[in-house]
Amino acid sequence: MGIRRPAWVFRVAPSAPIAWGCVAFFALAMPAASEEPVSKTAPRPVAPTYTKDVQPILQKKCQNCHRRDQVGPFALETYEQARKRAADIASVVGDRSMPPWKPKFGFGPKLKHDPSLTHAEIAVLHAWAAAEAPKGDHRPAAAAAAPEAGAWALGKPDLVLEMTEEFVVPAGGPDIYRCFVIPSKLPHDVYVSAVEYQPGNRRAVHHVMAFLDLQGAGRVRDEADPGPGYSSYSGAGVEVDGDLGGFAAGNQVSHLPDGVGRLVHREADVILQVHYHPTGKAEVDRTRLGLYLCRKPVQQTVHWANANNDKFRLQPGKSNIEVKASWYVPVDVEALGVTPHMHQLGRDFRMTATLPNGKIQDLVHIAEWDPSWQNTYYFEKRIDLPKGSTVNIVAHYDNSAHPRNPHSPPRLVTWGPEAADEMCVGYIGIVKKGQDLTTAGEKDDLYQILAQQYLRKVVRQQSARR
Repeated sequence: MGIRRPAWVFRVAPSAPIAWGCVAFFALAMPAASEEPVSKTAPRPVAPTYTKDVQPILQKKCQNCHRRDQVGPFALETYEQARKRAADIASVVGDRSMPPWKPKFGFGPKLKHDPSLTHAEIAVLHAWAAAEAPKGDHRPAAAAAAPEAGAWALGKPDLVLEMTEEFVVPAGGPDIYRCFVIPSKLPHDVYVSAVEYQPGNRRAVHHVMAFLDLQGAGRVRDEADPGPGYSSYSGAGVEVDGDLGGFAAGNQVSHLPDGVGRLVHREADVILQVHYHPTGKAEVDRTRLGLYLCRKPVQQTVHWANANNDKFRLQPGKSNIEVKASWYVPVDVEALGVTPHMHQLGRDFRMTATLPNGKIQDLVHIAEWDPSWQNTYYFEKRIDLPKGSTVNIVAHYDNSAHPRNPHSPPRLVTWGPEAADEMCVGYIGIVKKGQDLTTAGEKDDLYQILAQQYLRKVVRQQSARR
C-alpha cells in the first residue's frame, strides 16, 4: 500500500513459545495408553465476523480518518469496503503502521488519545482476514454508528465560524497563503475548550491557522486587497491578540483539561490563514471551524510557544542533515502537549527539555517523520518547566533523491512557507504555573510575556544583521 512503516513497532508473532509450566500441565493431562480419550478432535475455533467483531474495531480506531470527507485515501464504513481490503488491513495493523501513531514507544511521558490497537484487536483482524472475511449476521448497536459525512468529531459545536465566501484556488502556480476575516459576533468574552477545523477542500488545503483580532486590522487589509481575503505569508500579517491553534493533515481534535481554556474576547474577529497548494485543477474552498465552550470555571489559559530554526540550509545530495532549535522558558509553566512540524524532507524529530538543574525531560520522538500525519500530542500528566528551562529540538532531513523530495534533481532548500520549502518548529502548549483566573484580580499575562520575548528575539536578529 506504499505505507512507510516505523522500525520500532511491535510485530504480532505468528506463534508464541509454550511456557514449561504449560508443557507440564499438558503432560499430566494426557490420558494413559489404556485410557480412551474424551474427544478425538478439538472443536474448531469460530472465526470472527465483520458485524460482531470487526466493525466495532473499525468504528473505534479507523473510521475517524477512513470515511467520507476525511483524510483517509479510502472509506471503511461498510462491509464491502472492509472485505476487499481485509488482507491489507491485517498487514498494516500487524506491523502497526496503522492506525498511524508516530511517537516512539517509551520515549517521554505517556500520551493521551493513543489509537494503537491492542494485541487482541490485531488478532481479531488477522483471524478475520484468514477466514476470508465472513460478514456474520449480528446487528451492531446503533450507538456505534460511524459519523456522517461532514459531521463534527466532537459533536455539534457551540459556535460555527465559516469563511464569508468561497475562495477559488487556481490549477497551478505557487502555493497561496490567504487570510480570511470572520466576525465572531460574540456578545461577551468566552473560554474555549476545543477548536475543530473542517477544511472545505482537503485536496487543496495544506494547513490552517487562526488568529484573534480585536483592533479590526484584518478588516483594513481585507478591504485593500481585491478578491476574497488578503495575502499574507507571515501569519495574519497584522498585530494580533491571541490565536486559536490550527489544522494540518493528521491533526486530531480534543478538549483541553477541565479548568483550562482559550480566551476569545467579545466581538473579536477570527483571521483564518489558509495555506493552499494547487492540485493541477481549479479547486473551491470554504473552510470553517467549530468552537466548543468550556463548561467549568477556567483557572488557566493555554498558549503555544515554539522552538524554531529558520536559518538552516539543506544541501542537495545529503541524506541526514541535522538541524537544532531551542526555546528559553521565561516564567514557571506547565506543558500540556507538543506539536512537531516539518515538511517533505523531514526524517526524524526529537523534542526534549533541559531543566535548570540539568535534568533532561524527554517530550516526544518521531522516529520516522511522515508529513501526512502532523498531530498534537497531549501528555497524560502535565510537565513542570521552571523558569530557565530550555526546550530543545534535534531534527534530521533527507535532501537526497527520493520520492518525497519535491525537487528533482535535489537542490538547496532553506526555511520557507511553501510546501517545497522546509521548516523546523516544535510547538509547545503551556499554562502559567499557579495561575487561578477564578481569583479576583488575577490576570492572564502569559501571552504578553511570550509576545515580548518574541519581539526581543526579532530585535536581536535585526541588530545582528546590521
